[in-house]
Amino acid sequence: MGHQTTPGAGPSAILAGSLTPEQMDLVIRHLPVQVSVTDEHGTLVYWHGDLFADCELRHVGVHVNESHSEHARRTIARMEAAFRDGSQDEATFRNIEEGRLILLRYTPLRDSAGTYRGIMETMQDITDIVGLEGVKQTLDWD
Repeated sequence: MGHQTTPGAGPSAILAGSLTPEQMDLVIRHLPVQVSVTDEHGTLVYWHGDLFADCELRHVGVHVNESHSEHARRTIARMEAAFRDGSQDEATFRNIEEGRLILLRYTPLRDSAGTYRGIMETMQDITDIVGLEGVKQTLDWD
């Protein structure tokens, strides 16, 4: 079970090595995506990134329904139900903000036993990468 878009992509059961809390913090801060996480009860437990312009520290520890519109609540409830029962492994959306194309992905977090533990949302500005074609394997800093 788990999200798998292409061979080798997505969550893996194979983990090698370990990161200190400081290294994990650096990794998250340097990912080319913004991240938010809700637990299995729908409570926002973590978020990082400037694309979450409307997210404030006061929302951490609060159920997501408290900071979303009725329409968004219905969508979140549908995703949560499908992620919980295992019928879906990802939901994607697109939005244009200030002329930039933003990709939103929602992925269920499941533990090693497959138990639903929450949802991870990633947001990524994909404006500069959507039109890429061909192969580029050389450094072009000059």
